Amino acid sequence: MHSPFSYDELKIVPYMEHNDASYFECASPELNDFLKEDALENQRELISKTYLCYHPHRLVGYITFATDVLKAKEMRVKEHLEGILYAEYPAIKIGRLAVDKKYERKGVGRFLLLIAVGKALKISGEVGCRFITVDSKRESIEFYQKHGFELVKKHEKQNFPTLYLDIMPIIKEMQPMDTKLDDFSAMKSDNC
Repeated sequence: MHSPFSYDELKIVPYMEHNDASYFECASPELNDFLKEDALENQRELISKTYLCYHPHRLVGYITFATDVLKAKEMRVKEHLEGILYAEYPAIKIGRLAVDKKYERKGVGRFLLLIAVGKALKISGEVGCRFITVDSKRESIEFYQKHGFELVKKHEKQNFPTLYLDIMPIIKEMQPMDTKLDDFSAMKSDNC
């Protein structure tokens, strides 16, 4: 049994022809088959892009991205959308996320979600991207909700219900504080 990984032990690389994914085995045969049979072809056809997660040289997980839209009427909380309202908002979709069975519950899935947030933030700096979406397996809904994703009420009874994460609060949280050097000088003189 492996202990939890430090994130600096994990690395992400784009899936390429030379990467050996033949030994990867997660709990879902569909996710195994996608990686081994469809992911590279989808990349060639510009449908999706897959990234592999290694520790350090062992394939422990993967994540696949595609573009998506989120309909405004499907969101639970609309008041956080300020300014111009649209019928649909641009999103990056987590098309697949899988962790090798031997490495489950070691932080790999959370690390892959952080990669998704990073990708969304990077994309939002170049083109519109407000949300991350995922059509989750039922058994994974709690995992996504634990990490801030909201369930689209209209889809909650589907086999693969849609969840979404608004990245705007993350972007706002990452903004530098508007503090000037003078502010620290005043604090120093108060404490002396």
